[in-house]
Amino acid sequence: MAAPLFDAHCDSLTAPGALRRCETKQLDLERLHAYRPAAQIFAVWTQPEAACPEFWHRTAERFLEELSQPGCPARLCRSAQQARRAAADGQIAAFLSAEGAELVGCSMAGLRAAQKRGLRVLTLTWNRSNALAGAAADGGGGLTAAGRIFVPQAQALGVAIDVSHGSERTFWDVLEVARRPVFASHSNARALADHVRNLTDAQFSALIRTGGCAGIALYPPFLGLGQDIPAVLAHMEHFLALGGERAVCLGCDFDGMDGQSARGISGVQDLERLYEAMLCRGWPERLAQDIFYNNLMSFMERAL
Repeated sequence: MAAPLFDAHCDSLTAPGALRRCETKQLDLERLHAYRPAAQIFAVWTQPEAACPEFWHRTAERFLEELSQPGCPARLCRSAQQARRAAADGQIAAFLSAEGAELVGCSMAGLRAAQKRGLRVLTLTWNRSNALAGAAADGGGGLTAAGRIFVPQAQALGVAIDVSHGSERTFWDVLEVARRPVFASHSNARALADHVRNLTDAQFSALIRTGGCAGIALYPPFLGLGQDIPAVLAHMEHFLALGGERAVCLGCDFDGMDGQSARGISGVQDLERLYEAMLCRGWPERLAQDIFYNNLMSFMERAL
């Protein structure tokens, strides 16, 4: 397979079944390893009532044990440099994230403990507002006073801030206090699908200006249109028309969509179809490679 792949968000780590090989998942390591090079940000997620630092650490420990097994095709990476080394060695570069700051106790002490274990990306909220930030799903406000202190401190620690799931007010507050680029790991264009989780043109343009990026998600309600591969391309083209050649990546949200996905892409193995569709549409292969891999890797270099 000629296509590279660096995806910004999946929930495969916390979906039922083994991560190395599991046909009931939308993504596992063996299928991901068919892309060369391959990298993935693996989110730790659970329902808010169960989200706590203990859950994150238990999940991370299980992940590290799986990566340590003989013949495992992935390795944990803590920097873009380590990811490039993994690529040179023919291995998947695996990054750990937490989806919802409850998983680090909404505190710097909790974040430091997780960062030592390998956490490198933090989505501030999931679908409920918390002590740091307002969520899009419940119509929350922006950053709290604690959140305004937390964001730059987290970035100084080398943790990338993910604004997906945050309210629009949270988005703008984060950009106001951030000292490094931030990204939206799985959010599409609201101009094409009027969903509260999608980005307005002003938001995406701000990500471009500040060195961030946005990962195109495959969740049908975020896609709208035909909820298929042409719809995925339409969201990409909309962001590209805003000047996003270096700011569009993939954030498929595999195993986090209640079994749903864009028609024609049932799992990670089918992303080859999306890559081919880009080329069939006449896109330069360099642009396809940037969206599939280079843009997110460049963001990680800036953010970490």
